[in-house]
Amino acid sequence: MTTNQPLTAAQDAAPRLTLVTTLCGGGTCPTVYRTDRNTFVVQGYTVTAEAAGLDLPAGEQLVEIPAELIAEAMKAVS
Repeated sequence: MTTNQPLTAAQDAAPRLTLVTTLCGGGTCPTVYRTDRNTFVVQGYTVTAEAAGLDLPAGEQLVEIPAELIAEAMKAVS
């Protein structure tokens, strides 16, 4: 179940990231990381809330990533 709850005090500390998958061999490109607090962090292209027609709560951002990256991430964590 997905919730829209703010981070807890324990989660305010920076998560430790482990690479799950990326679409390039090096450099900067869309990437999925797993964290030490059972969450995922994605690196992608910023999409503004205004451009998407959304009103986001403070502390949230939209990130666009290729569908292929999600497919690769699902294989990597299965």
